[in-house]
Amino acid sequence: MKRLPAALPSLALIAFASLALWASAPTRPAEASQAGAQGLEARVAALEGELALEKRRQDETRALLDQTLVYLEKQGKAAQALLAVLDESEQQGFAVGENWRSRQTLLGGMRTYWTEQQAGVPKPPAPAPAKPALPTRPPRVREE
Repeated sequence: MKRLPAALPSLALIAFASLALWASAPTRPAEASQAGAQGLEARVAALEGELALEKRRQDETRALLDQTLVYLEKQGKAAQALLAVLDESEQQGFAVGENWRSRQTLLGGMRTYWTEQQAGVPKPPAPAPAKPALPTRPPRVREE
């Protein structure tokens, strides 16, 4: 029985040391997975924000492209109308008379310019055919 009181301080010291080691141990697996999940959720949220920003930029760029194509199409139509006016002007005698070659040169140059204005006007791509919506199935109910 005398041994027990002498061993008691050493047992207390061992218990205290093991408690201190346990408290300073790295986080438990459950805490680590929870922290990892929170980190992934934060990363997913950041990526979703970036994706929304890129979608907004793409929509703005698409709107600008559509406006540009409308403008270019109007320019092409204006060029066609001017070519018709040049032809009519020549038929009415614009290039006849004194120094008529200079006016023919002017008309030829204007025709060349406005013909080139119509060439290569970009067209928007044809819209992709809409995919039909797949029918939705009701959720299965497990019967046990």
